[in-house]
Amino acid sequence: MQRIAFPVRFIHTLILLCCINLVQGQRVGLVLSGGGATGLTHIGVMKALEENGVPIDYITGSSMGALVGGLYAAGWSPTEIDSLFRTEIFKIMADGGIEPAYQYYFKQDAPDASLISLRLDLDTTLQYSLPTNLREPALIDYEQMTQFGPVSALSGYDLDSLFVPYRCVASDITDQRSVVFSKGDLAQVIRASMSYPFYFKPIRVNGHLMMDGGLYNNFPSDVMYADFLPDFIVGSNVSYNSPPPSEDDLLGQLRAMMQERTRYEIQCENGVIVEPQTATSLFDFSDAALPIADGYAAAMKRMPEILAQVQRRVSPKELAARRSAFKARAPKMVFGDVRINGLTRSQALYVEKSLDRGAEQLTPEKLKPDYFRLVADRNIAMLYPKATYRPERQRFDLDLHVKTQKDLEVRFGGMFSSRPINTGMVGLRYNLFGRSSAHVEALSYFGKFYAAGQVKLRAYLSTKAPIYFEPLFTLHRWDHFRSFSTFFDEVKPSFVVIREAYGGMNAGMGLDNKGLLRYDIKYGETLDRYYQGIEFTGQDTSDATTFRHWTTGLMIERNTLNRKQHPNAGESLVASLRYVSGDEITDPGSTSQNKSITYKTPHAWAVAKVTLDKYFLRRGIFKFGFLAEGVYSTMPAFQNYTASIIRSPAYQPTPESRTYFIEQFRSPKYVAGGVRTIIAVARNKFDLRLEGHVFQPYEPFVRTEQNATELGAAFNKRYYIGSGSLIYQSPVGPVWFNLSYFEGLRDPWAWSLNFGYILFNQKAQE
Repeated sequence: MQRIAFPVRFIHTLILLCCINLVQGQRVGLVLSGGGATGLTHIGVMKALEENGVPIDYITGSSMGALVGGLYAAGWSPTEIDSLFRTEIFKIMADGGIEPAYQYYFKQDAPDASLISLRLDLDTTLQYSLPTNLREPALIDYEQMTQFGPVSALSGYDLDSLFVPYRCVASDITDQRSVVFSKGDLAQVIRASMSYPFYFKPIRVNGHLMMDGGLYNNFPSDVMYADFLPDFIVGSNVSYNSPPPSEDDLLGQLRAMMQERTRYEIQCENGVIVEPQTATSLFDFSDAALPIADGYAAAMKRMPEILAQVQRRVSPKELAARRSAFKARAPKMVFGDVRINGLTRSQALYVEKSLDRGAEQLTPEKLKPDYFRLVADRNIAMLYPKATYRPERQRFDLDLHVKTQKDLEVRFGGMFSSRPINTGMVGLRYNLFGRSSAHVEALSYFGKFYAAGQVKLRAYLSTKAPIYFEPLFTLHRWDHFRSFSTFFDEVKPSFVVIREAYGGMNAGMGLDNKGLLRYDIKYGETLDRYYQGIEFTGQDTSDATTFRHWTTGLMIERNTLNRKQHPNAGESLVASLRYVSGDEITDPGSTSQNKSITYKTPHAWAVAKVTLDKYFLRRGIFKFGFLAEGVYSTMPAFQNYTASIIRSPAYQPTPESRTYFIEQFRSPKYVAGGVRTIIAVARNKFDLRLEGHVFQPYEPFVRTEQNATELGAAFNKRYYIGSGSLIYQSPVGPVWFNLSYFEGLRDPWAWSLNFGYILFNQKAQE
């Protein structure tokens, strides 16, 4: 018996050592599915695994799973990833926006009433292309380059050499197959995998067009098994195969044509799939906390099962030390050579001059303002950055892949209202891109209330200080009619018709990202036709005042408003000085007291104006704002009271007020202001907007006998405007119901149901 005791003890010891080695060598792979915003549940799953000491040795991911998994593979902890997705900058990226500090106001076009736009290529027989993305990826492309660039350099562009080995799955649309990235730039391969159809624009990798990895493989457990062969697999899945589409389900039919069915299962026996349930929808990134918490709860429910099969443990302290050591070895991102791809030589020269390198090292922080100024250029359709590390120089080469905008843009829009102010708009824009970035534009409005035509050329120069020049010619007409007729009404002619034609030059200079200094000089003619009162008939003839003049002005502006109409965030500060000189010719009509005398006289005056429009509480549903405006003018009286009032500056604080001619809110000198309360719900799509304004004229024009004019007493009267609107910001444009009170109208209360924008071409004295 004693002769066999030693071998038995030896065998027991050998088995024990083998078990210990097996446990210590146990490897765990994590598979992350696609799923848009629901994929944020993966973060909660990773938090639960790390808190319980479950190792994550390999990661494969598709679409949103590729992004979350890529961050982990780059050395981010689940807590750091959690914090990232709760930041304001991530919400801006998900919405396809740009941080307010980098929204370049200088290159924004003057606001117009456009609702939709179509772009065409003239060199392809006017080929029209639909937009391929709902969200602009400029910010996410730049941030991924800066975040993943140093880690990619550290790994030598080998995804096996990241903090944990990683595989990213994308869909090659060129060859119509699934692609597994094991090497390459981490930012680029993740961006390829998350290019969801019609959400983010696809990109090219090695000449092939790449889109969302979920199209062909939305749960890459097969990739995990084939590439890494782990001992245990944890899957986190929030996706499913869509049911067969019906005859009337267009989106379902498109999805079925593009997307292959995925096997949501683990191919080896040792594995657990966590399937979080969350109320978060596919594109709702507004509240990351909810899906993250749902993912954590789902993983904790399966944790006893996972812990029973995974004996190896990794402590948080050990992970933190490994992450710190890994990230400490990453090189600092400093750019050396900058290469422009996709442009002609002259176009590339414009881009190079627009990137102000200076004498300092070019870092991502220094590059960022100039980069987003290029993004804002209307001749650039897409700008994609790729950084490649050169260890011999300890610098990153920066490749900017640029796609130019199509030659021709056609815009349609206008204003459609229950009131008789309906106006259509058509705009044509032809792009000219070479050593300067320029465009020619023709814009027309047509309707009974407002009609206009404008032609202009704007050219941006690639100078150190951003400058543009803009020659333009404009003619337009406002028809403030007393009523509109039906078949049974007496036809009433218009009581004020304002026509204006002018030509001139605007020149602008950018002041930081939000500022603009503009100088203009113009020559124009206005023709105002009007009646001396409201008692007139169709047989009466109107007075006519012609004013031929030249004007020059200097304006400084800072603008961060988030919308061109009904803003609820940001501010606008505008200060201007203007000089006007010209000759008035007034021909009296049948309602004038002096019917046979033509009045001619020169006029000259100066105008100073300051307007501040500001909103508070950017976050939350309650927002508040105020508007303050002051005008001081040395404008003299014209031949009669009505002519003087027409030429006077007007206070028009709401869109509706711009469609009325109310003499009480016109004066050469005034101070005015108002307050606004806004309740914004449904992710800023619905606004309940309440506002009240007071207008205080100083020495206004007043009517005397025979419609003559004199200056009234200072601060003698004041007038009020009240407005309440329920506004829906549709994907095309605003739809709103408005109820307004205008003191001075015979019927002060007015309501309207509207769709579109109440915006006009620039006037000569603006």
